[in-house]
Amino acid sequence: MSNELYFISIIAKALGQKDTEQSLKQAFEEIKSLGTKPGYEQGFEQFQQFMNTINEQSKKKGTDDQLKTEIAKQLIIELATDTFEGSEEEKRKVLRIIKSNPLWQKEYDQLIAEIEELSQVPEGVEILISRDNKPFESITFAMVPGTKGIDRITAGIYKIVFAAGEVIWEGELTEQELLWGKAYPGRPVRLAADTTGEKSEPTKEITVLSGRIIIRVFPSIESGRIEITMNVPGDSK
Repeated sequence: MSNELYFISIIAKALGQKDTEQSLKQAFEEIKSLGTKPGYEQGFEQFQQFMNTINEQSKKKGTDDQLKTEIAKQLIIELATDTFEGSEEEKRKVLRIIKSNPLWQKEYDQLIAEIEELSQVPEGVEILISRDNKPFESITFAMVPGTKGIDRITAGIYKIVFAAGEVIWEGELTEQELLWGKAYPGRPVRLAADTTGEKSEPTKEITVLSGRIIIRVFPSIESGRIEITMNVPGDSK
């Protein structure tokens, strides 16, 4: 395991001891001691952030069991999302600890099932855009999540649908939302062209299908831009 996450294996070992409260105290002392040594600075900082989050949760009940559970949950998430950076032997040890507790085992299994469900997002999703009841543009998401942009957006009534026919959104986009001079009167026009490397804020943001799709409208000099973000179910960005 890299020094950046050196504390994970120490905590995992402590959770496997009979006297969890005492073993955790000793583990924290070991982590703090290692944190003063060269090469462990960043890892100790991550440990402090890790503990701050856990302590906030444990304060709600104020019990050592709650603290133990929150640490276990963090390890469960890392294992389920394949972000645990320990060795294969350390991974097996942590899995044995999780499986020793029925509640932790249930949470781990549920998380694995949710991740598998999210990974089954269809690819090659085509979306059609019409303006004033006339075909205007089409975009295809080869991968999800992802974002696609459509330029040359002028004022009108727009309809965005899946190629299969399901309506995503329909509504009016105005010059106040699409033209820089009307959206941000008095602001330098150069920002509209993104010459500074800064991106302007959207003048309109529409979230549909429980966050699965987000539509953002950006103004420019002569016409605007639509950006459509497609997320996996239950995620929004």
